[in-house]
Amino acid sequence: MNRRHFLLAGSAMLATTPTWAAEDSVPDLLKSQTGSGGGIVAAMLDQRGARIVPSAPLDGDTVFEIASLTKILTALLLADMVQSGDVALDDPVAKYLPAHVGVPDYDGHAITLRHLATYTAGLPAFPDDLPKLDKAKPFPDYSIDQLYAALANTKLSYAPGEHYRYSNFGYGLLGHVLSRVAGMRYEDLVVARVCAPLGMDSTRITLTPSMRARRAPGHSDRSDAVASWVQPPAFEAASAFFSTANDLLKFLAAAMGQRSSSLAPAFAALLQPRRSMKSTHYPGMNIAAGWFVFDDHGDELVWKNGDTLGFTSFMGYSAKSQTGVILLANGEYPGLTDLGWHLLNADFPLQKPG
Repeated sequence: MNRRHFLLAGSAMLATTPTWAAEDSVPDLLKSQTGSGGGIVAAMLDQRGARIVPSAPLDGDTVFEIASLTKILTALLLADMVQSGDVALDDPVAKYLPAHVGVPDYDGHAITLRHLATYTAGLPAFPDDLPKLDKAKPFPDYSIDQLYAALANTKLSYAPGEHYRYSNFGYGLLGHVLSRVAGMRYEDLVVARVCAPLGMDSTRITLTPSMRARRAPGHSDRSDAVASWVQPPAFEAASAFFSTANDLLKFLAAAMGQRSSSLAPAFAALLQPRRSMKSTHYPGMNIAAGWFVFDDHGDELVWKNGDTLGFTSFMGYSAKSQTGVILLANGEYPGLTDLGWHLLNADFPLQKPG
């Protein structure tokens, strides 16, 4: 077995490979749930080690678009900058933007970095003036100046911090703010403060020649190959990163405390600002910084998913069993998140495909 199929993610896991029931059936199970084209690389992590389940020609070193898993990188960057005193969670966003940029508030309640990280700023999913996304067309170009103008023109319907509202707009803004504070490009900042300490050499927005050679093509829900969207700088911090299962196993091992890391305090801080999502469909669902936390079936699943044109992703771990799962697909798989929950804890049922 070569390194593409097996990874020991640090000295804390130098032991035997864990047993994962029915691991070789995961790709077939996913296809049976969704019927999409492309394939999946599945990875399992516990205290004994890590196991990659490839789906030829995809393997642990294949480069995928990870979409909104990027938000976890951004949230960890924020937590690390809070730990080092560069920013504070309750700093208003306006503190770090040019004086001419108007930032909305609600009856004097300002949007803070905490609100952006926990999906509670009240900003929409995308700016209202962004052209409608069309799978047959490239992602619309959208500048930072346009982001500023959209921010100034946004009206909040409630005070920041009151309600959950998932927002790529908000995470794009958060990454931009951190970039301004550090005086570095967003990607360079994440590489320096997150990827380098964790040894994630295949996690980038700008692909290296090696990553380009290992990049998986995306597929639509009709199994057709599709041209990927290129995210403009305004939304890079929300969904622009590429990565591999082997790199994300390093990240997940550090998040779970199974691998020592200088980022351990930042990882722990991500789960501290937690509140209920108040979901009627998932009453046990909570929001943290970047992560979601699902309290159900006597367990606590810490997780995040992502999807973009041609790709779907999932990463998470069980607090009860200290087991982690990563699923990276180069197809559009609506059932991927349910599968991730089920693999972390079999008491979470697989939903029948709609």
